[in-house]
Amino acid sequence: MAHYAEDAVFQSPSVLALGGSSDGIVRGKREITEFTRRAFERFPKLRFEVEDVIERPNRVIVIYRKHGVFAEKPGLTVEVFEFENDLVKRNIVYWSAEEVASRFRALSS
Repeated sequence: MAHYAEDAVFQSPSVLALGGSSDGIVRGKREITEFTRRAFERFPKLRFEVEDVIERPNRVIVIYRKHGVFAEKPGLTVEVFEFENDLVKRNIVYWSAEEVASRFRALSS
């Protein structure tokens, strides 16, 4: 997690799905590191299949599929990394409709 700024912000539906803050946001490098650790503990088979990477000034957009989580046929996830002074300052995750639907089915089971 060395690439995150100390005051970085991580925003994702995963925060809500895994019982994090009610606003879906994790604040600070230490808390983001802890959240990531818990996510990999809960889903030890989690892996990412990268579909595309788009670079922009001060921003990288990664489009991928998550395997080993909830969905049998995972939809796309879009993750935006915003940089300041060469460190991730803000990281926002967007789920496709397939990802959202699979989470709700898994959570309601």
